[in-house]
Amino acid sequence: MSAVELGKRIRKVIKKKYCKILQTYVTFYIPEEIRYSLVETLQLFATAGIRNDYVNAVANGLRAVGHKCQTGETAFERIRYANPNQLLKEMREANDEIIKTAVERNELKNEIIVSIDSHNVYRYTKIPISDKRKRECTDIKTVVGRKPKNGACYAHEYITIQNIKMEDNPTYVLAFERILPLQNITDIARNLLIEAESKTGLKIKLVIADGDFDNIDTMKMFMEERKHFIVRADQDKKVKGIIEKVEKKENKYHIEYGYIKGNKNNFTKVNLIVINVEWLKKQGIKYPLKKKEYITFFTDLYPDEDETMEHFCLKIAVFYKKRWGIETGYRDISDFEAKTHSLSDAVRLFLYLQAILLYNFWIQINMEFKDDPDRIRHFKNGIPKSILKFLMEEVIREAIEKLANKKGT
Repeated sequence: MSAVELGKRIRKVIKKKYCKILQTYVTFYIPEEIRYSLVETLQLFATAGIRNDYVNAVANGLRAVGHKCQTGETAFERIRYANPNQLLKEMREANDEIIKTAVERNELKNEIIVSIDSHNVYRYTKIPISDKRKRECTDIKTVVGRKPKNGACYAHEYITIQNIKMEDNPTYVLAFERILPLQNITDIARNLLIEAESKTGLKIKLVIADGDFDNIDTMKMFMEERKHFIVRADQDKKVKGIIEKVEKKENKYHIEYGYIKGNKNNFTKVNLIVINVEWLKKQGIKYPLKKKEYITFFTDLYPDEDETMEHFCLKIAVFYKKRWGIETGYRDISDFEAKTHSLSDAVRLFLYLQAILLYNFWIQINMEFKDDPDRIRHFKNGIPKSILKFLMEEVIREAIEKLANKKGT
């Protein structure tokens, strides 16, 4: 079968599944009108996400070549005043449908290893947050201050759970939530772990997290929920003291069993693992750490019976290295995110959650064609995002044209 024929088969899956998922669950809770056609609005936003472009630019481009679609402003009117909490609920339901399919196909095993992480979506604006704004701003209460990045000082923050790639397991975003100012990240993490297990019917046997989760409350929560964990340990004064002892002995690795994290009033017992980064490189495990001589982890895991300390430390390092998959996932999600200067909370929320759905759908398309001989012949390493984006845009453009013709009659 030619690549063109394979493309037609992929198009059929796109048309049957993704468009149906969005149109089934997302309503924006606004009455249907001709100029506010929900289907057309969703298709326009999806096209902007696929192109990783601004909604207005996409609408103007489509109209310039003769497509009778909504303007960007008309589409924004449909979503601008939507209830963000209801929108979050609808998008979760849409994502659950994708994950449900993955579970039914046995793409995810009975026990999974997950990574949990927080992610900042920066808001690029030079207008300070104040009451003197000239533009309408509904997202002010959901924006958090962050260390400046590429000129941006404010961000919307999200937390996601994604399963780690072990063997052939796909790396879906299993659950997501946004972090609002003054919210407790430990409580959000707990709820997401419970939600991920409930929605998938799978047991999470290990949680891997970076230094953002190096705190007593979060590690206590992991233990309460009976989840094994590996957390990147911040190298504070106490941890640095242990690193110095390891360095003096010229040890390549060390385990500090029963390490007391905290003080006598608030503490937890964990195992501190210290590993020499250069030694890891020689074992074929490379980390993008230029200034650190040692990498440190907190965990509740112990070596198995008859397992050497060296093998255990290497195993921990390998597990944590797989956590970088969630960072790659964030970059992939960003490739599906439509751009906007809008200060509407609902708009910004929807565009990010739509990017998660598009990313998960890309993963699912690859799983559906994983063993297909034609896919293997034409796309040895999987169907790239560029191919999926091209085919999705074709499907959506045809649908917009069909809807415009229907209106004309």
